Amino acid sequence: MGRAADFFTPVLQSSCRVVAVVPLSAKRTGSMHIAAAWPAKATAAVGAVRRCTSALATKSPIAVYLPISQWGLPLLRDSLIVVLARIFNCSTVLHLHGSQLPARLASSWALRKTLERSHWLVLSETVAAAVDAAGCRAASVHVIRNPAPPGGTPREVAQASSRTGQPLRIGWIGTMHSQKGFDILCDAVARLKHAGAPVSFTVAGFRSDVPTSRMACVDQDLGVLEPADVLSFWSRIDVFVLPARWAEGLPFVLLEGLQAGCAVAATWSAGSAELFSRGCVERIGSDVDSVTAFLRVCMTDIDGVRQRQQKLWRELRPLYDPDRVEASFAEFWQEADL
Repeated sequence: MGRAADFFTPVLQSSCRVVAVVPLSAKRTGSMHIAAAWPAKATAAVGAVRRCTSALATKSPIAVYLPISQWGLPLLRDSLIVVLARIFNCSTVLHLHGSQLPARLASSWALRKTLERSHWLVLSETVAAAVDAAGCRAASVHVIRNPAPPGGTPREVAQASSRTGQPLRIGWIGTMHSQKGFDILCDAVARLKHAGAPVSFTVAGFRSDVPTSRMACVDQDLGVLEPADVLSFWSRIDVFVLPARWAEGLPFVLLEGLQAGCAVAATWSAGSAELFSRGCVERIGSDVDSVTAFLRVCMTDIDGVRQRQQKLWRELRPLYDPDRVEASFAEFWQEADL
């Protein structure tokens, strides 16, 4: 759950009497993969189920709050926790931070049956509609957006225009993984550089399955940044592109890019549907041609792209204000029929 946990956990603890906290995540120590190794996952899953059983039997909570996973062993673990909660006559609140699970619900009667009668917290109205369309009977479905991270004042277009004639500064922050489309962005940048286009490429984050040869197009690798250094990354770039091959949820990096006044593009996902439908984020495909085309548009008219996206983001941003998201989350716990 990562950064979402950092935001929502304190709100939960201030809104409810939390009688037990059970860690779910497996350690990735020594792993160069986006997910933990299988033995670590299995050990963590067994331990989580065992601790949940103990908490349900000894603490008698009225509800279990579960940031639900979307596939594989973690989803099996979460399904078992839901079954255990039901055995102990305990309500379940499933916080879905992605957008892939509704399709799995639609294709699996067993999964729908296991998760039915739960309360769902989802990222967007589009995901809420997908949960409903999947045929999983829910106790309730509520939209709780991710909060826009606090940051510096977005760059005004008038200030950005002073970079006219200088190289287009392209950036990447986060895990460098093929499923997130990092290799696609690398190939697009390499294509532009090969054609003599004035661009620079700055990256920051954990390198996963990307071979060293793919990094040849990178001008500056900042490594894994401390949270206090993230703002300095955004001040170095003009454009952020996320050409993910899988369906993302509502990535914080898209919200950060908009907050920083960058031009932002990504592949469509149900969790971020509102950002695309309102025009705050440019919709691209997960292919080199689509990414290259967007970058060429930015090279031609970066000020125009920024101005259009920022105007629309200013209208939508109040919905993602941290105080408003916190109030919505707290209100759920105050009013839910658990």
